[in-house]
Amino acid sequence: MSRLKHILVTIIITLLVLLYFVNKSPTPEVKSDFAGSESFDSVQNNEDQGFTQDETGVVNDPKGRLKLKLPVTHVFITSAYFYPKSKSLGTNAVALNMVVDTINFNVENATYSVVGSNGTQELTTLASSKIEGHPSCRYAAAMASTNTVANLQKLEMESNGTKVEIPFKMARTTAPKPVVICISPQFAAEQWQMFVMHVHVANRFGGHLHMYVTSMIESYFELMKEYEKQGYLTLDYWLRMKFSHTETPYFEPNGNIEWRNQAGAEIDCLLQYKEAAEYIAFFDMDDILFPANYPTYLEEFNAEWALMPNATSLFYGRREHEFIKAQTLAEFSFTELVDNLRSSPTVKRGKVVVRGETYNHTWIHYSWHENPATRHNVSFPHLVHVQRPLQKNGGNDITHVWKMEFGPLNETIKPEDVKAIEEDVWRIRNISRVAEIAKYLPSQDFYLPIVFKCYYDSFYGWVFDKQKKKGPEQCPNADLCELPQRNDYRCIHSDAEYYSGPLMEPFTYHFSSDPFWSKDIGCYQ
Repeated sequence: MSRLKHILVTIIITLLVLLYFVNKSPTPEVKSDFAGSESFDSVQNNEDQGFTQDETGVVNDPKGRLKLKLPVTHVFITSAYFYPKSKSLGTNAVALNMVVDTINFNVENATYSVVGSNGTQELTTLASSKIEGHPSCRYAAAMASTNTVANLQKLEMESNGTKVEIPFKMARTTAPKPVVICISPQFAAEQWQMFVMHVHVANRFGGHLHMYVTSMIESYFELMKEYEKQGYLTLDYWLRMKFSHTETPYFEPNGNIEWRNQAGAEIDCLLQYKEAAEYIAFFDMDDILFPANYPTYLEEFNAEWALMPNATSLFYGRREHEFIKAQTLAEFSFTELVDNLRSSPTVKRGKVVVRGETYNHTWIHYSWHENPATRHNVSFPHLVHVQRPLQKNGGNDITHVWKMEFGPLNETIKPEDVKAIEEDVWRIRNISRVAEIAKYLPSQDFYLPIVFKCYYDSFYGWVFDKQKKKGPEQCPNADLCELPQRNDYRCIHSDAEYYSGPLMEPFTYHFSSDPFWSKDIGCYQ
């Protein structure tokens, strides 16, 4: 018995010694794929480190410590499309338009597990991806694609046996016109004069505008709806990204992605129309193209493509212009607008026009993954970039901040086109519902100077005017702009139902469904 007690005591002491040394041994270091990044656990909620985490899980990082590594990578699925047959993606293809936190590991060429089913068959495949975005932003737009079952009925994202179902749409098989112009998302939008100019020019030359809207002055929105009824454009929602629930910390996506995820909107438009339109152009509202040699965009683009048959895109530079705006729709004259349109010698980085089979994803100006050697640079014409509309009776603060030289019009606008567009404006303006809406359109700028100043301070100033940059390179984003609300001009804002999937590693997914227009949010990004 004494011997047994001795043995038991010896075993217990041995176990205690082993436990002591196990607890004293150092924890293995977790290596990040980004040099200099830090584990979130090692510095969580340390205000001395410059950031905190609030009760919802958002990491607040005013000093821009983008290298902080989080437990999982959060992904917002902006849209998903199914193609029974695609010229570039293949048969029964799925395309995922996403926003991905890029810091935890290198997400370039990352793969995502996708489960497709049709009621009788289920297939799990890996979707390979490409990211498009600014390197100084935490989040980037990404497109991932794979091929799945025929007659897809259910689409799920999967990781280690955990799945979440996501909504998807059928890609378009027809387009209103052969040329679709994807217009980048509008927020706190009030520049109806620029829209009237663009929508009538596009219609004259056979283009159809696909308009993304986050927020817009209500009367301006109602004007757009009337043009939509006339077949000039398609209105579409551009939603702020929201995570309805998360068990792990995350960086707020809207403030940490380039220009309100403009690249994501252009990817969405491309994925919608890539099998339906002959050409897809990615322009801003203030990028207006007058073809130089042919009566339609389709003929002009065909001729340019014929000069370089192996082209992957047509690249149009943007020449800066300014013009004086009409204060009311009754005063709007396209003839007068062209007469006072003034050109700058400055030609900035341009925009691309593509065919659906040559592009599967894009950035704001072109795809980062396109071979520049196959990008056909169109020498003339340039896009008429009317970023500086001037008020007849206003301070025109932009001209005081961003000084440029302007002279006579240096682009080709044919008299017969001016006359036809003027007549088209008159026709629309005389529609009784348009005449009623016109009474409420804003006559003076309010948001434009505020937004421009914010953009200038955060990006334009040090990039274009060589102003002194404050601190490290910032993510080009104006999400923190203070936009005061008005009682006299209310905004329509896009909204939706938001969902978050279960905790999944390495990717946790968030998405939305059933979008709608709201009058209750305000004039915000």
